[in-house]
Amino acid sequence: MLLLLKLIVAPGLVAAVTLAVRRWGPAVGGWLSGMPVVAGPVLVFFAVEQGTAFAARAAHATLAGLVGTVVFTTIYALLSVRRPWPACLAIGWLGFGATAAVLFALEPTLAASLAGLFAATVVGRRLLPRVEPPAGPAAAPPGDLPLRLLATATLVVVLTAVAGRLGPLLSGLINAFPVLTTVITAFTHAQRGSAATIAFVYGFLRAIIGFGSFCFALALTVDRFGLAAGLGCALAAQFAVSGAILAYTTGPNQPMRHRQRRPRDHDPAGRAR
Repeated sequence: MLLLLKLIVAPGLVAAVTLAVRRWGPAVGGWLSGMPVVAGPVLVFFAVEQGTAFAARAAHATLAGLVGTVVFTTIYALLSVRRPWPACLAIGWLGFGATAAVLFALEPTLAASLAGLFAATVVGRRLLPRVEPPAGPAAAPPGDLPLRLLATATLVVVLTAVAGRLGPLLSGLINAFPVLTTVITAFTHAQRGSAATIAFVYGFLRAIIGFGSFCFALALTVDRFGLAAGLGCALAAQFAVSGAILAYTTGPNQPMRHRQRRPRDHDPAGRAR
C-alpha cells in the first residue's frame, strides 16, 4: 500500500503542476513549483518508515538544501540566455552539488537555514534579467508527461529505500534535489526559450520561501506532536506564507518585475495617446 502511494502521490502532483504550466504559462508554473510537491511526500514517507525524529532532522536538512535548489535555478536561468539546455543543466547541477557539499559540512541551524534560503532568493531574483515571457500555451512533445512522472516516481522510491543507510542529514539534502524544477526548466527552455525559463524561475524563487516555511514548521513539530499534527502545522505555514507573498507581489502598487515597459505611442503632434 505504501509503495502504491509513493507511485501515485508525488507523480500526481507533478502532473498537476505540469498541466498548470501548459495552461497558464511559466510564471504560474514557477509559483506552483515552489510548493513541496516532491519533497513534501518524501518527508511524510520518512516519518512513516523511519520515525518522526528522522523526519524532523530530514526536514531541517531539506530546508538547508533548498539553498542549493535556488543556486541551481538561478544559474540555469542566467545561462539559458546563451547556452543550450544540456549545458545549463550540467552547470546548474554542479552548483547544487557544490552548495549541498558545503551545507553538509557546515550543518547550519534551523533558523540559519531559513535565513540563508531567504537571502539566496533575494540575490537570485536581483540577478535575473528583465524579460517578457511569450504568450500562448506551450507545445508538448509526445511522451513528455510520462517521462516526468517516471522520473519523479523513481526518485521517491529510491530515496525512501536508501534513507536508512544515508541518514537524515544526507537524505534531507538529497530530498532537496531539484527534480521537478530540473524537468520543467529544461522542457520550458527547449520548447519556449530563455524568456519563458527566466519567468518560470522568477516565479519559483518567489514561492520557494513558502516551501522553506513548510520544512521549518515540520522540523519543529513532527517529532513533538506526531505526523498528523506536524503535517497540519507545516501545511498551515506553507499556505500562510505563500498567500502573504502572493498578495504582496500581486498588489496594486507592485510592478511586474519581468514585464518590460513599452513606449507609449504618440500622434503627429507629439501628444501621448
